Parts: sequence; C-alpha cells; structure tokens
Amino acid sequence: MKYFFIRIIQTMFLILVIGLPIYAQNAELSTADSLFANQKYTEALKKYENIFNQDKASPAMLTKMAFIQEGLGNYADALFYLNLYYLKTSDKAALTKMRELAEEHHLSGFEYSDFKFMANFVRNYEVEILIVLLAFSLFLLIYGYSKRKKDELPRVSLFLQALTLVLIGLLSNQLFLADTGIVSQDHSLLMTGPSAGAEPISYIEKGNKVTVLQSDALWTKIRWQEEVAYIRTKNLKTL
Repeated sequence: MKYFFIRIIQTMFLILVIGLPIYAQNAELSTADSLFANQKYTEALKKYENIFNQDKASPAMLTKMAFIQEGLGNYADALFYLNLYYLKTSDKAALTKMRELAEEHHLSGFEYSDFKFMANFVRNYEVEILIVLLAFSLFLLIYGYSKRKKDELPRVSLFLQALTLVLIGLLSNQLFLADTGIVSQDHSLLMTGPSAGAEPISYIEKGNKVTVLQSDALWTKIRWQEEVAYIRTKNLKTL
C-alpha cells in the first residue's frame, strides 16, 4: 500500500511538471488575444513574441503578429510572419498579401510559381509522403519478387521501383526544398566571401527574400538575383 501511494504522488508530480508550462502558455496566449481584441497591439505583440520564441506559434497567431507589425510600419517583420504562416498553411491569400507588400516597398524574392507551391506542399506533408513512397516501394518489391519466381522480368515494376527510390532520396535529403530568409536590416552588405576582408558586392535592403545555401553563427551564404553572396547571419531571419 505504501508503494501504491508513492506511485500516485509521483504521477501527480509528473502531471504538475508537464501541465504547468502548458497552462502558463495557454494563459499567456489568452491574455495576448484579449489585448489584441482590445486593440492594445504593442502589448499583445510582446506576449506573442514570448510564445513565438518558445516555438509554439499557431497560424492564427502568426497572422496577428503580421498584422501588428504592418501597422507599426515594420514591413520586413510583417513579411517574415506572413511567410511563416504560408509555410504552415499554403494559404494563397497570404501569397497575395506578401506580393502587395513586396510591390509597395519594391522588394524582390516573393515571386511564386506552381513549383514553389508544390515544394511547400511537400515540405508540409514530408513525413506522410515518405510513408506512402516507402509502402509503395515495399509493394513493388513484393510484386517484383513474385514475378521473378514465375521467371518473368518485371520491367515496369523495376522502373517504378527505381523512380520511387530516387524520389525517396530527394525527399530525405531535401534536395529541392531550399531554405529561404528575409533580410532584417537595412543597407546589409553582401560580400564575395565569409570574411570582413572579402570584396563587397552591393547593399541589400531589409524585406528582400533570399535563398539560403549555407549558414553558420557569423555568415550565411545566399543566392540573390542569380548570384552567390555572403551576408551577416544577424542581418537575416531564416524561414
């Protein structure tokens, strides 16, 4: 009986340890939403940023953060949160809003195509697609084996198996899911190499969207207007 009560106390302690942070986060979100509803936007933004920094942002929260930042004139941050919202939802309304902001402030990198839309879809459902491909690959393996037992050459299944394995490889290594980032500081200098002694290329303004090729604590290698350049990591918000 003694051990039974000890187990109950341990379980209750675990529930408290796990549940309190969740309760605190929900309470903070509720407070932030209340502040937002009462048009106390800067106060709400501080609460939302606390939740965002804990990697707990919901799509609805991201749209509110984008709305507040746009109202404050921080169009680069508004684009950042809108882009995160789009990556989570593939909502084409977000694309329209981003294009409007980009055109208003003469920014580049927000051109979208069917390929980019599909790439984002794949990013959102990567695990599910991988499971389907692996299951299909297993089916083809069993089917091909049964054909070989009958002394038949399963050409079609071999071709499909090879294609499926290529797709699995591409998806596993994210070879066509390029990371992107939004420049967060005005007049950020682009360099030919990851060094203060490298040759300068040009300045880039905040809000422009670039393709991220490689990154470390100090420098990020990017593709900008079909050229490879380096930018200070602190001047870029990676999506």
